[in-house]
Amino acid sequence: MVDISYGYYDWPCANIPSMPICNLFFRQLLVNPAGTAAPATALLGLPDAGSSSFNQAVREYGVGVNSSCYIPRAGFVGGLDGHLGNIANLILCGIAVLVGLGLAAAALRRTAAVGRWEMTVLFIMYAAVQGAQLADNSGLLRQGSLALTWVTAVHIGLLVGLFWVLVWVAFLSLQIVEDGTLFSLIPMFAIGIVLTIGSGYIAADTGLTITDYFRSDPASSLYSAWLFSLTIVWPAAAAFIYLVIQAGVVIRVLKEKKPLFTLLGAAFCFILAQAAQLALSHRICIGTDAKIDGSWIATFLETITVALIFVAWKMVTEDEWDSYTIGGGSQTY
Repeated sequence: MVDISYGYYDWPCANIPSMPICNLFFRQLLVNPAGTAAPATALLGLPDAGSSSFNQAVREYGVGVNSSCYIPRAGFVGGLDGHLGNIANLILCGIAVLVGLGLAAAALRRTAAVGRWEMTVLFIMYAAVQGAQLADNSGLLRQGSLALTWVTAVHIGLLVGLFWVLVWVAFLSLQIVEDGTLFSLIPMFAIGIVLTIGSGYIAADTGLTITDYFRSDPASSLYSAWLFSLTIVWPAAAAFIYLVIQAGVVIRVLKEKKPLFTLLGAAFCFILAQAAQLALSHRICIGTDAKIDGSWIATFLETITVALIFVAWKMVTEDEWDSYTIGGGSQTY
């Protein structure tokens, strides 16, 4: 059993080879670790910086920090010859981007549906998150590079923004604010932009050590309470809020079982995705001789989750639902 009593980031970067967040700590240890000289090769699991093999080891390194099993960087982009990087997740992320854009287009076409603009933004955000993950978790960019650090920071910012939009979509179902109006779109975008940029900055500062505030100290702990809250606590809380509000509307107002079961299916897939990422990645990596890990399973299940959210939304916005009133507004559901 993994001991997580000390902190979140003192174990995943070594035991879960598919955590893009570890890119930030790799850069930090490579360039500006706290309390030790850079690069912290012993903590990174790399040869001595003065050895001839150091640069090659960095070029070939996959996601993780001193990981006991990681997928090497793809040979066709300068990594380890004969390896394709995290090819399974690369493919699934590409499919997820297309699915997200397809769902956005489908949502936009439903001109009479409640929250179509907000749902369109949600699916576009999902496509953007998966596009960022394709770049920072597939063994394409060199570990410790500025490019990988910035892409990872953008990924985290978009992830936080995505779950804010999910919460806002749930809030709209209470009909306190009319969907598609400036009263809905302005706060959604304004708060979303602040959260996305703010979270992205915290991630970038962690990797680039623009300030020392977000740096892991001591360096060996690989811990950030900010990143733990943004990437683990906030998505879980947002998903829970969405499920509770939407289930409440379906049960108490619509009194229908089918949309409820669809929402529960989405929640189940989301939980399985996190379990695949946290519990299976290392085992799959070892079992396949570092060919694949659990990240592609997580991506697959997350895409199913998003598709089920669309299906549930489509069910509760069919024309045959009667009008209902919650708060100050009314809408056909």
